[in-house]
Amino acid sequence: MSTIGRRDFLKYSTLTTAALAAGVSVNAAGANERIVVGFMGTGGRGSFLADEFARMEDVEIRWLADPDSRRPPACAANIEKLTGKRPQITQDFRKMLEDPEVNAIVGALPDHWHALGTIMACQAGKDVYVEKPASHSIWEGRKMVEAARKYNRVVQVGAQNRSNENIVRAI
Repeated sequence: MSTIGRRDFLKYSTLTTAALAAGVSVNAAGANERIVVGFMGTGGRGSFLADEFARMEDVEIRWLADPDSRRPPACAANIEKLTGKRPQITQDFRKMLEDPEVNAIVGALPDHWHALGTIMACQAGKDVYVEKPASHSIWEGRKMVEAARKYNRVVQVGAQNRSNENIVRAI
């Protein structure tokens, strides 16, 4: 029987939690169904996360949204290479919020958009995985919690760097 170290456990469980949080809701699809995901932000972190999600068999990346029209094409091409299906691209993330088949949104956008993007996704009936920091103020964070509760959504904030091997070593 092999063992896993505490750091590896934290690293893998954090990635699993992030993936599940972005794809599981109180009204979750059945175990054999695919989770349809949209991405807000396709910069460095968004592209990395999209690549990770694209490798999951039960996830379909339907949308990529980024106001910078130069970013999504490369991310979409990589997703298409991995999955055989090219996601739709938009500069206005509200378009993917309107898609009734989208179950969850991944928010890898600039920090000042984390709270508003999360709240709008909850209002649209989407679960959310958002990168840290969750918000810039206690008031914004409170509004995120209120939206998640009001619309019965699952919201997960990423904190992967706490288990990143290099960060752990530096600490």
